[in-house]
Amino acid sequence: MLTAVDNLAYLEELTNDIVNNPDMLNGMHVDTLSQLTNYAVATDDFRVLGLLTEIHTGIPMQSDSLPEWWLSDFHDDITKIHFKHQQNTKEIRWCDITLDDGEPLTSEKHQPLLNAFKYWLIACDNPLENGGKLIGSKYAAVKFNHILTLINTILLNGQALKLSQYHLEKVTDAFWLNVLLTIAEHAGSVDADLYQTHERIKTLLDSVDVSTEELNAFKAKYPYVNRNIASDENILNLNDRVKACCWLYQHRYYAVDTRDKVGHGHPQGNNAILTAKLFEGKILTDGIKLSSFPELALKPTPIKSEYQAVPNHDKGNGGSAREIRKWRHIIQLMNTNIDKHDVSIFHPVTNEVSVDAVQGLTKLRKQGRTRTLPPEFVFDLFRISYELLENFCPAPDKKSVNFFDNLLDVLTTVYSKSTVSQSNPHRPHTSSKAFNKALHGDLPLTERGHFLKFDALDVIHPDFKQKGITQFDGLPVSTENRHTRIRNNESMLEIFSVLQGAIQLVLGAIMARRQDEIVQLKPFGNLVFNNKEGQRTTDASPYIEDSDNWHLRFKAKKTGEKGENITIDRPISLSVARFVYQLEQFNQQAIERGIATKNALTLFNSIHPRTFQLNKSNAALFNDAFDALCDYFETAIVEMDNGEYRRHYVRQHQLRRFFALVFFWSKGYENMEALRWMLAHSDLEHLHNYITESDTGGVLNSAKASVIVQSVISDKSQINNLDEVEHLRKILAKRLTGNANKALHIRTLDDALFDYGDESEHRTTPHISQLQTEQDLENEVLMLLESDIISLKPEFFTIKDENGEDIKTFNLILKINELEAE
Repeated sequence: MLTAVDNLAYLEELTNDIVNNPDMLNGMHVDTLSQLTNYAVATDDFRVLGLLTEIHTGIPMQSDSLPEWWLSDFHDDITKIHFKHQQNTKEIRWCDITLDDGEPLTSEKHQPLLNAFKYWLIACDNPLENGGKLIGSKYAAVKFNHILTLINTILLNGQALKLSQYHLEKVTDAFWLNVLLTIAEHAGSVDADLYQTHERIKTLLDSVDVSTEELNAFKAKYPYVNRNIASDENILNLNDRVKACCWLYQHRYYAVDTRDKVGHGHPQGNNAILTAKLFEGKILTDGIKLSSFPELALKPTPIKSEYQAVPNHDKGNGGSAREIRKWRHIIQLMNTNIDKHDVSIFHPVTNEVSVDAVQGLTKLRKQGRTRTLPPEFVFDLFRISYELLENFCPAPDKKSVNFFDNLLDVLTTVYSKSTVSQSNPHRPHTSSKAFNKALHGDLPLTERGHFLKFDALDVIHPDFKQKGITQFDGLPVSTENRHTRIRNNESMLEIFSVLQGAIQLVLGAIMARRQDEIVQLKPFGNLVFNNKEGQRTTDASPYIEDSDNWHLRFKAKKTGEKGENITIDRPISLSVARFVYQLEQFNQQAIERGIATKNALTLFNSIHPRTFQLNKSNAALFNDAFDALCDYFETAIVEMDNGEYRRHYVRQHQLRRFFALVFFWSKGYENMEALRWMLAHSDLEHLHNYITESDTGGVLNSAKASVIVQSVISDKSQINNLDEVEHLRKILAKRLTGNANKALHIRTLDDALFDYGDESEHRTTPHISQLQTEQDLENEVLMLLESDIISLKPEFFTIKDENGEDIKTFNLILKINELEAE
């Protein structure tokens, strides 16, 4: 340990030594540090204090320091970028950009412009430029990409800005306000609108030329291109879509690579071809990803589900004030160039570039919302999912066999069988005399294959055979009558997916968590029991500890510091905890039997249809399980405007709203008593308080908007003061149509489902336009709620039931602020 010193000459020498070797600060005497501080103040040499600040805060004190994710030298023509949460390193190829004077961006002439761009990017996570905040890798990468988008926007407007001549001098507040205005009015994709991507593609494809002979041959070979397009798939609005597809085919838009001789190995199209034609040499194209264009597809997209999905998200148009504020902050980071001496002249971004200024030019819109699933739809799906789980996954004290236990037995036997070619003892080698093609030719080559084909059914319990199971392995997508056979319970692996979807449904509905929070749950140890002594344990069983002191432990998204999410516990009803526990036991035993490793699993997993490997689910597989559940129970279908039919498939972000809807529909839903029992809430006021405390205001308002709209457009009003409902109907009619007396008649999905008995009659199937109209009404009501123009609150009171006992019930009261509403 260094000793305290008083010699100023030595302090000067010590300062220089520490700057050259910062490790000397480790274990330094406090008196020495104090003297170094006094020396720094006296001589205006704060290098050592800067090092101490960096060590203890992580904030670099030198303005020219490069972040750890910037892997190249500052002046390199190609910058390598790698944020720690990303697997791959990306390249920013500055040398590929040519300005309108024919000179590359990396030329000496344009070096000041290039430096300004680089400093701007570096500022994305610099604490000194972000209010002293240390931000996580993921958030920094998002800001980095936003800055890259703005740089590309400048480059694409290079001719109008005379970029090669003036560099950034003409990038003024007026330019930035136009950028924010475009973001405020975007049609679903900020990047696409800033780059005018769809307009550029349309201009390109509307101008192509192919011969009549080529076009006819193309249509004969690929008849799918002649189909009618649903409105939600018609993005580009091409003048001659089929001709455009033919030209794209000629330019290998549908080819996988050079080995794809036919040129249709990628029938949905490779948008990198379009990106290259539109932007190569003009902008930094690394990371630009165009969404697929369904109208350009050469063949239908293979899907595992029975139908394509009804669009479950209303993208909306334009940005919210919150989104504009975020982009404004990104733009203002340009001002980090003010103290730099090797950058081009530019106008600093002023306070004139603001949300208020944008609001003065256009009406800011609400962000896109999840479509609300019909209440009866979700309630009934919750109920039948719960009943399905009880049927296949009984409690340990029941006489029936548990599906997960039997599946584990079959999987264990499958894994014990060899996959080596010619390992089937029942099939002689083709070169041996014992081989008889008529007897042995169709037998599998492997021991595992033989077991699956002939013997797996023997390991499946008779209880499940009685339920319809006739095979262990899954049913390929190409299987005839596949979904009918799944509904008949024929495949054990397919039922595994359905049951996982059911657990996802009941868990996701009552916990109201984000999908990532559920997908990332551990394979076991997620359930926490709070015992009588107040101690929490993850080793208890909800079948033994029969109480409501159970919690689910998870990492909460959008919380924590530096990208590390905090772990929190939230109450979970006993009945749902038991199904989670069964899945955890399945995972734990699979690990103990050597079928999988702990690191390879999460709570929800999938079984590969060919290798039978048990692996953790990702977002796509998680949604596949939801789709399997909805197909199994044949949830409602909707007619699109091109005549095709699509199905309502549940997604977790929709179930977040269901959690809040539970209370608001509790009076009118006939099976609510059973649902409240499953949720472990017998008292309505207790249920309301629990939901209010556990959920966000945004989700609660969305639920209220759904309740209000259903009361306005149907005869099944949940709201008690009907005069106020009628008043609101007139307000909505005036806001949406300009006429307060115009009727708002919408035949809802619930009406179509429950007013008619025969679902096969397509005339009873609701049209997508009806759902969109209902969604538009919800969006309008939500704006009124969030602006406090209207409110919806429960009014609790006590009555006596038929047995003379006091019970608490409520009325829903709608209130309209007259001053705002008029």
